[in-house]
Amino acid sequence: MARYSSAEAKQFIEYIAPLIQREGFARGYSVVSTTIAQAVIEGACGTSKLARDYHNHFGLKCGKSWKGASVNMKTGEYYGGQYTTIKDNFRAYPNDLEGIEGYYNFISVKRYDNLRDARTYRQFAEYLKADGYATSPTYINTLCNTVQKYNLERFDEKNIHR
Repeated sequence: MARYSSAEAKQFIEYIAPLIQREGFARGYSVVSTTIAQAVIEGACGTSKLARDYHNHFGLKCGKSWKGASVNMKTGEYYGGQYTTIKDNFRAYPNDLEGIEGYYNFISVKRYDNLRDARTYRQFAEYLKADGYATSPTYINTLCNTVQKYNLERFDEKNIHR
C-alpha cells in the first residue's frame, strides 16, 4: 500500500477536487466529497501505481463491457469473511480527466442510479456499498472518516456557495 503525507494529501485534494466537482455537478450529482474520498483512498492520493501510471484513481476494474486499455494488477478483496489478494484487470486511462470521466461513466449505469439522490456524503457512501462498489466491510466508515479528516464536504454543491 502506498504511503503519503498529510501535505501530499492536501495538495492532491486541491488538484483533484475541482476536476471531480466539474464532472460530478455536470452529471447531476450534488455530493462529490465521497468521490474525492474514494480518490484519496483507492488511489492513495495519486501515489499508487494504478493512479499514477494509469490515471485510475478509483480502483475501477474492467468488467465484461470495458473495451479500453487495461492493466493486470494485484488487489485486496474481502470474500467469505476474510481478506485475500487476487490479480484482476483494471481500467487504464490516458490522463486524470479521462479517469474521472470514466468513474462517472462507470456509476452512470442503472445499478448506481440512487447515487444521484444522495444528499450527504454518508448516504453516498452507504449507497456505494449497498450497490456493490467495494467488498470491504469497513468501506463506508473509511470513506466517511476520510471526508471528515480532510473536510471534503466543503466541495459538495450545497457548501460551495457560502
